[in-house]
Amino acid sequence: MNIIPEIFIPAFIGLIFFAFAFFKYPRWAIAGLIIAKPIIDLTWNYYIIFNINFLKIYTAVFVILGIAYILKERIKILDCPIGLPWLIFLILNFISIFIISERNLLDKFEYFLRVLTGFITLILFFNIFDFEKDKKFVLSIFIYPAIICILIWLFEVFSKIPRTSVAGISDELTRIKGPYHDFFHFPFYGLQLIICALPLLVETNKTNRTNQTNKTNESNLTFQTLTTTMLYLLIAISIFIIYKSYTKGGWITLPVILFLWFILRKKFIPALLVVVGVILFISLNPFRSEAGSLFRKEIDILILRNNKWEPDTLFMGRYRRWKGGMYEFNNMPFINKLLGAEKSPKNPENDYLRILWHNGIIGLIVFILLLLQSIYLIVRNYIKNKDPVFLTGIFVIIMYLTSAIGSYPLFYPAFQWLLWGIVGFVLSEQKARKDSCGIDKKVF
Repeated sequence: MNIIPEIFIPAFIGLIFFAFAFFKYPRWAIAGLIIAKPIIDLTWNYYIIFNINFLKIYTAVFVILGIAYILKERIKILDCPIGLPWLIFLILNFISIFIISERNLLDKFEYFLRVLTGFITLILFFNIFDFEKDKKFVLSIFIYPAIICILIWLFEVFSKIPRTSVAGISDELTRIKGPYHDFFHFPFYGLQLIICALPLLVETNKTNRTNQTNKTNESNLTFQTLTTTMLYLLIAISIFIIYKSYTKGGWITLPVILFLWFILRKKFIPALLVVVGVILFISLNPFRSEAGSLFRKEIDILILRNNKWEPDTLFMGRYRRWKGGMYEFNNMPFINKLLGAEKSPKNPENDYLRILWHNGIIGLIVFILLLLQSIYLIVRNYIKNKDPVFLTGIFVIIMYLTSAIGSYPLFYPAFQWLLWGIVGFVLSEQKARKDSCGIDKKVF
């Protein structure tokens, strides 16, 4: 047991408070749990019993409360447009984890809870939040924890001995790790803030124009102006954090999101500036040398066909694990290929391969169809009404697709909350339209 009472006791009391509040004020309880997550993540190294830390309990409580709320309110999970493929994917996970897998029972429950987190988050956000009334509220839910993470990053930067990790072909790039298990939190929360702050800026500016037209009192106008200024400042800091995190996924995702945002919003000059900025970034030092160090092996092996490095060293050596795991997978019995067996390496640091190895070919197909259906529905809704909030759904999926190549983002509860929370919320617009057409709003 490795517990510091000063951390555990207030955290445990807070968790009990959220549990009681969940059924009376679910919107605020969900907001509080998500906002507190970067603080709770600081307790990752404090174990209660076996390998169970407070962080795992915190995540499990979110899932348990979510299940209880869904049962209490008798919510129809299939009312969600992607509820059926998600339910099928969940059942396939149950089969592969509890029937096929040879893990011990505790590991099985832990793994299944990780998967269940995404499903519960989707259903809660789809049913609890109102798309028209809660836009600013939901976007703010994901901005506030990012602010906390930014403050922790700044504290580390200005501390005498910042906690760091290394990147690059010769470990010459230094990035802030901070008090977390790894550096992932900082680029993740930076991207999360940008994705949610961009549409919030549109909503805030819209409110400013309405206030000016209606001649609202000056204090409201001043507050809205300060909010806009703060959001721009936070976006700028987040971009810098993503840059200094030296992560391939972050460096690729950021310009793609910014470019798509401006193009889809028909802001062609800023979109052009993003392209110019990327070109300058890879052309001028010190950025050029840093980019070269981060992507050198991939460039030399895949593009220049340089024999300086072995192909197995691609993606920081992950390719070696991918190749070895696929060799084992290809030699499995046919039934295991279809439904998964987990006899391959358990940590490929690639979500697509993890799903293939753990859930089989059928599981991977269902998951890909789930993502494709989500993209189709969100894009279709955006084309219909051009609401920029829909773009958050597109961007978080893009963020997942890039992160999943060299990591396993669905193992991170905060990533699941962002991905399926935003997707569930933007898809709830369809529910709002049905309600406005006179269809019974109550679910059974």
